Amino acid sequence: MTARLVGPDGQDPSTVELGIWHAIGRDRAPRTLAQVTNIAPVVPEMYEAIWRCRSLGLLSGRTFTIAEELAEMRAAVGPVDRGLVIDVGCSEGLYARGLAAEGARVIAIDHSHGFLRRLLHRAAMSGVHVAAVRALAQRLPVLDGHADAVVVGGSLNEIGDRAGALSEAARVLRPGGRLFVMSLTKATSPAGRVVQMTMRASGIVFPSAQTTIEEIEAVDLKIVDHRTDRVVSRITAERLQ
Repeated sequence: MTARLVGPDGQDPSTVELGIWHAIGRDRAPRTLAQVTNIAPVVPEMYEAIWRCRSLGLLSGRTFTIAEELAEMRAAVGPVDRGLVIDVGCSEGLYARGLAAEGARVIAIDHSHGFLRRLLHRAAMSGVHVAAVRALAQRLPVLDGHADAVVVGGSLNEIGDRAGALSEAARVLRPGGRLFVMSLTKATSPAGRVVQMTMRASGIVFPSAQTTIEEIEAVDLKIVDHRTDRVVSRITAERLQ
């Protein structure tokens, strides 16, 4: 089923097709290898089951389970029952599904049609509802100050215009709303630096944790918590006004 949506005065036409709101318009994700890979048909079928469930344990150097990650994220954003949460760069909706299970109204944003289809499939299997939206992190189809929380699970490393994405997150947050970002930082070990140098060619960046903190503070959000395990950084920030 397809529905056509228009904005005020007939502007910004878009469609909802098979449960996905195509709000991307003429925007396009950066044509880096990492972003192109995300739209390859096989990647959404394998990402969470093969990589996402193991990655933090491998990268943090300790036992770091999905359950621990989700618990940390939920504690960071605070109570979400009936609140509006935006999952930016959602992939298969790991964060989105967890928050929906807690009673949040979740809008999951990704540029990949394949990932959004997987999100809807996984949400249905889990018995939760998530609104799937095809859009860019730098142009969120959400009104100013309407979100109780914004979460970003790993996507900030490959999202392209980081400043634009963080500015949008700050724009849609209400006063007191929380931003939670899990991202990978610059490696300090020789082997880690070599691996990251290779990955940079695909468009993935690895800034220091301090750089990410400064980027978040630059959009007038206050850092309220920061945790790092080796290269796995988790930052929580709050919009004050």
